[in-house]
Amino acid sequence: MQFRLFSFALIILNCMDYSHCQGNRWRRSKRGCRIENCDSCFSKDFCTKCKVGFYLHRGRCFDECPDGFAPLDETMECVGCEVGHWSEWGTCSRNNRTCGFKWGLETRTRQIVKKPAKDTIPCPTIAESRRCKMAMRHCPGGKRAPKAKEKKNKKKKRKLIERAQEQHSVFLATDRASQ
Repeated sequence: MQFRLFSFALIILNCMDYSHCQGNRWRRSKRGCRIENCDSCFSKDFCTKCKVGFYLHRGRCFDECPDGFAPLDETMECVGCEVGHWSEWGTCSRNNRTCGFKWGLETRTRQIVKKPAKDTIPCPTIAESRRCKMAMRHCPGGKRAPKAKEKKNKKKKRKLIERAQEQHSVFLATDRASQ
């Protein structure tokens, strides 16, 4: 019993794009098929071919494809953007450095396996990042990256000096004009 269930699960997983399911080898008779508008079923709850005028999508038959999917009239299937598996998380880094900071970002990606039939169908995210703790907070050789607060303080101080110099020159100009 366990082997049959395992084999069934493998066949279903292999049939997600339905290309492996179309041959007579996997077809079962219409008897006992519970899917509405289905012409041929793999099991009672999984259609492999719909009746004329209906589109096949994930084992079901639809008169129109669901949102995010486009009808492929040649095979009467609903297709969307297909992406591969996520890669492993990359190295934790910040400003292209792997040291000198307490926190960084790590990224993982996935490839577009099959582009959608229509350009109007969006693909899911192919890259994502998350916060991570750096493996080495201090860089070898003692060189540390300037802290973000120090950079902000330097910018504020520079702007304050520029504004003071501008106000002073305006004051001197009005003072000279009044003399």
